[in-house]
Amino acid sequence: MLPIFFLVSTVLGDVPIYIDFGAKNIPGFKKRVDFITKEFESRLQIKWDSDDTITIRIAYYREDFEKLSGNGIPDWGIGAAIPSRDEIILLLDEGAMSGKALELLAHELAHIFLHKKTGDVVIPRWFDEGFAQWCSGPMKFEQSSRLSRAFIFGNTIPLATLNEVNGWNRESAELAYAESRAAFDMLLERVPESTPIYLFERIKEAGDFEVGFRDAMGITVYKFYRIWSADGARKFNYILLLADWRITFSALTILFVIFGTVKLVRLHMREKAVENEEN
Repeated sequence: MLPIFFLVSTVLGDVPIYIDFGAKNIPGFKKRVDFITKEFESRLQIKWDSDDTITIRIAYYREDFEKLSGNGIPDWGIGAAIPSRDEIILLLDEGAMSGKALELLAHELAHIFLHKKTGDVVIPRWFDEGFAQWCSGPMKFEQSSRLSRAFIFGNTIPLATLNEVNGWNRESAELAYAESRAAFDMLLERVPESTPIYLFERIKEAGDFEVGFRDAMGITVYKFYRIWSADGARKFNYILLLADWRITFSALTILFVIFGTVKLVRLHMREKAVENEEN
């Protein structure tokens, strides 16, 4: 019997999006894709070129995902964007209808969009990932807490080194992604009209990321790195860290243990003093 392949289509603006489910259908997924593409357009206020076509391929097993993505994704990765082919690969299983799957789709669409809008310019990984996360929704509290710990204990990763993130372990990668998101948010606060499109256009016109960044922002990207380090240390501090109930609970537990120990020692000393007086 020949295998059955499920293929449906939707649109992002005037851009056709083809969803290749492979041999397994996911009822209702197309409707979720329609929703996320409309959210994507609304957030960016964009219109893609109508001659573009995007293909979303769904993999259900890690080996299929690695084969489709060219074996270039680390073991903690579940999504890949290939701008040169206008293609997105998603590793989905029973969680295909979850909110996380939609965030993942918006994230990978953002990678495609960014490279379309900046042409063939080489984009730093922190900028690429920061924008993709911005498109997928608000910054998560877990990321803020992770950044607070990194700044407090001096474990932050320089933004310029994030190009190598695919070779890092999950813990380092999650910190790198959190830094990328926070740095992009900080950058967007300084962009004229607070829209990333303006920045993308300057980069494409310049044909070079660093030159386009300087033209748009009025500062070099290296000066921005210094601003990020200083402002990040002020923003992600002890107060934000204490908002994490796990940290607060641990701190309170330690305090109770300390106070309890002190109280027991004092009680023992009193009993000893009374015993000495009686003797």
